[in-house]
Amino acid sequence: MRNTLAVLLAAAMYFFPNLQAKGFVDDLRRTPVVKAVENTKSAVVSISTHEKVYERENPFSSRQRDPFFDRFFEDFMEDRYRMKESVRTHLGSGVIIEERGYVLTNWHVIEKASAISVTTNDDKEYKAVLVGADRKSDLAVLKIESSETFKPVPLGDSDSILIGETVIAIGNPFGFSHTVTTGVVSALHRSIRENDQLYEDFIQTDASINPGNSGGPLLNINGELVGINTAIYGEAQGIGFAIPVNTARRIVDDLVRYGEVRPAWIGLTVKGLTRHAAGQLGYTGPHGVIADEVITGSPAALGGLADGDIIVSIGDKKVKSPSIYKRLLGLYTADAAIKIEFYRKGSIRQATVKASEMPPGQVESIIAKNFGFEMMDNSGSTARRYGLASDEGIVVSRIAQNGQAGSKGLRPGDIILQMQGREIKNSADFKHQLPQHLSGNSIVLLVQRGRYGYYVSFDL
Repeated sequence: MRNTLAVLLAAAMYFFPNLQAKGFVDDLRRTPVVKAVENTKSAVVSISTHEKVYERENPFSSRQRDPFFDRFFEDFMEDRYRMKESVRTHLGSGVIIEERGYVLTNWHVIEKASAISVTTNDDKEYKAVLVGADRKSDLAVLKIESSETFKPVPLGDSDSILIGETVIAIGNPFGFSHTVTTGVVSALHRSIRENDQLYEDFIQTDASINPGNSGGPLLNINGELVGINTAIYGEAQGIGFAIPVNTARRIVDDLVRYGEVRPAWIGLTVKGLTRHAAGQLGYTGPHGVIADEVITGSPAALGGLADGDIIVSIGDKKVKSPSIYKRLLGLYTADAAIKIEFYRKGSIRQATVKASEMPPGQVESIIAKNFGFEMMDNSGSTARRYGLASDEGIVVSRIAQNGQAGSKGLRPGDIILQMQGREIKNSADFKHQLPQHLSGNSIVLLVQRGRYGYYVSFDL
């Protein structure tokens, strides 16, 4: 194809030498990829973050972090053991999605940032503030601190992506700003695990995505945003991954409005589908889960679902197990309209369920059933009552019989300091954070007893 085009071009130039002056050659060179990049490059930004790092400084040794002196000065000369502050700089990418200067990027790009700056394609640098971030989806939204109007990238439809179609990645790999790479969509709906975190429903591409590309746009041939590139998967060689823009839309809306993601709740719990149960219900399909409980008045009940229904798919994704059901539901946010396909009495049916936030009563029920303890806010009086060293976190006040807390060795007076690595300020904070982690199979709490801390995992 290229040889044929070259021959035709050479012939045209020979017989019509004036075509070059008329821009004919330039038009041939301006391919759809070139046009897509030209139309969107002003929306792609470089993100620089500054992380404050504190390290102990040994005043009597030129060697850094000597284990013997670390232990000596920490134990015996703590007042003279100074903390040295330094700043680390990290680079990433982002894309402007709204003319007021809202920038979409990855959570891991800004995870430890104490200060954020954004540089546009014309080398203008701006300060930016964090609007909201969500670790589970690896997405974050920034706001450029400026009254200027910015040109956003046009948003595409990631549900219409075709395997094999051309895509374009733009970012700052290894600090080389506004680098363009091209490739094709290799696969859809990929799941990858990195550092105990499972990331769902990624677009896989062979367009080069390296450190520094994270947060940059994946574009289709029309120059529309179809994904957010991420370089979290350290073992990737020659393959890249991107978060679908349709998933990002739901997350971004919550982050801009509320500063955090509100998980979807529909009031439906499921259990695995056995061959025996499928036979009794007359279901011959290859996969599904059984609706074990549909709470009265819940979004699922209002959408027409009932106990005993076999849930076949959520959106366009098949439900093969209870854990997959939870993960798929975790891709949605409160207020989302969720399409559910289910089997009942010999036929496959469709329902649209309008999700909501989890009611406080349901949160209390989950704590009682899954954790098996009661808690109270820590305070000066509570700390004195249990002989605690501080008034941080929340205090376990009662352990239920035959519950997980009792079987794992918790007892009254233990302090819960963190949930999934996030600080717990009080019991209201515990109840607020809990629904955000229910799509997984377990929740890890940091529990303090006396001078020691323990990580305790609770099954869900």
